[in-house]
Amino acid sequence: MKPTPALSPRRVLPAIFLALSAASMPAPAAQMFQPRGLQPNLVHNIGRPLRYAPDGHDFVIENGGEFFNRPLYGGNTAFRVDAGDLPEFSLYLPGRGGNLRLGIRAADGSAKWLHEAARVTARYRPGEMLYEIRDPLLGAGAVLRLHAIALHQTDGLIVRVEAENLAPAPGGGLELIAAYGGLNGKRGKRDGDIGTEAVPIGEYFQLKPEACSGNTFALDGPRFTLRAPPATLAALFPAAAKLALADAAHWSSPAALLASSPAGAPAPRTPVVAAVMPLDGAAAAAPLFLCLQRIQETNTDAAAAASAAVSTELADYAAVTSASRPGAKPAPVPIPLAPAFAAADLPRVFDETAAHFAAVRSQIAVETPDPFLNAAVAALNIGADAVWDEPQGAVMHGAIAWRSRLLGWRGPYAMDALGWHDRARRHLAYWATRQNTDPIPAKLPPPDENANLARSEAALHGNGDMANSHYDMNTVYIDALFRHFLWTGDLDFARGLWPVIERHLAWERRLFRREFGPEKLPLYEAYAQIWASDDLQYHGGGVTHASAYNHYHNAQAARLARLLDRRDRAAFYEREAALIARAMREFLWMPDKKMFGEFRDYLGLRRLHESPALWTFYHTLDANLVT
Repeated sequence: MKPTPALSPRRVLPAIFLALSAASMPAPAAQMFQPRGLQPNLVHNIGRPLRYAPDGHDFVIENGGEFFNRPLYGGNTAFRVDAGDLPEFSLYLPGRGGNLRLGIRAADGSAKWLHEAARVTARYRPGEMLYEIRDPLLGAGAVLRLHAIALHQTDGLIVRVEAENLAPAPGGGLELIAAYGGLNGKRGKRDGDIGTEAVPIGEYFQLKPEACSGNTFALDGPRFTLRAPPATLAALFPAAAKLALADAAHWSSPAALLASSPAGAPAPRTPVVAAVMPLDGAAAAAPLFLCLQRIQETNTDAAAAASAAVSTELADYAAVTSASRPGAKPAPVPIPLAPAFAAADLPRVFDETAAHFAAVRSQIAVETPDPFLNAAVAALNIGADAVWDEPQGAVMHGAIAWRSRLLGWRGPYAMDALGWHDRARRHLAYWATRQNTDPIPAKLPPPDENANLARSEAALHGNGDMANSHYDMNTVYIDALFRHFLWTGDLDFARGLWPVIERHLAWERRLFRREFGPEKLPLYEAYAQIWASDDLQYHGGGVTHASAYNHYHNAQAARLARLLDRRDRAAFYEREAALIARAMREFLWMPDKKMFGEFRDYLGLRRLHESPALWTFYHTLDANLVT
């Protein structure tokens, strides 16, 4: 591989231009022109050390500083647990499901939360979090190990605690402490995704005392039940654990929290549960298990309210999903929650959950000289599993933010690539039912004045459209559909979806086909059809990636038509594919650079834009237009 040049012209020239422009101005004007803090990206100021190191399938960090940046996905529902570099756990229902914090207390009463320990090694094993805690309170050479997994059998979290080399304290007394509370169901702007809330998520998901208002706890030996308007939650601690209510106002200090609600005192207005359990001897002899589990609400009114809260779309999501066609979006089929586990169940439940995620992260495995790539594939398996939503029978647009049944873009490819063909078929079959089959108007509706004539919603949402949003999400759906047929060879499914394909290709021709040159060769406009679409403006021109998509889809339609004995249609689509390929070679190919340009203007001088993007490179490869 050639070394990267120290100074890239693409990085340096804009900065030189700004500097020269400013130098030619009077001083006040130059000061006004230069944005504050402007600096070019140069080799000496872009180096950032990697925070995580790969180790087999794991990503490891020593004394990392982040809370809640590592989601643990459970059983293909919207429930998740946010862990992070530091050992605290935030449950998400969706909506805040409360925080679990762990700590240690010595015989002399000194205590600290585990995230305050002297040394914390965090290991993300895709689907799981493992921590090794070392601290003077534990003793020299002692290690406390936590292993946390979101349950796949139901909505919940299970944590296994083990200790090694604990030195016997005089008179004993080393204790594990835990605190939990704050279930209020509040949702973030985009469900707490990194970078989407008003504050960093390490701050956003911290427990606030007001989140505990309205929480009602029933304590029963080493277990408790929490009832709150959004959900009911059952928790189970080791048999020797002593539980008490505490005041969330003292959440930051373990010693103060444990002393905040003495026996006989009235329940605090902002309650959390504090648990204390022996550590020395107990966790060293056998693992301790802590389990938080969402259970079925027995009050039918409360259950209905909780279900409605979970299924309600956030405002950001509704903006692109609220225009649903009548009767075309069936309600999710909920998965029943499991009954509360018994103490004897927890070792088995933990082992089953660990085995489940071991299988998922090994769905596809690679062994290469690059340890980052090997670990990344294991994480990819978990991420791809996470975007599948079993109650809705569809691939979600995202696993955290945009966990919504949008037609979406590239997520569906993963289902076939990883061998989950049944999931791919369910997703593709669902969206086929959403296609608009209304009559095609004799004339396209005019552009919308409220969008500055940039689009026509009425035309976009006509016959053939599937997403019913302000994107062309049809294109990637059809691409995933053709590739599903190649993966599976399922001609029966293809036969059933043939009308869907034909309506889509007619929709593309009607809306986005542009003719160039005296032979009127077709290129296609790119109308918001890939992930980067929000930042792309092609002014109605002929675009390489959109044309590549349509070349491939027409070629695949011709191939499929022959298999389905529709030879008349095969000839039609073969001709369109050939014409698109000719147009791309004539109007988009750059012989001197031996690659395609980004797009060609439709108006004015019809110039070619000669700086292609990464998607222009890989879409032409995907479409078999180049080797």
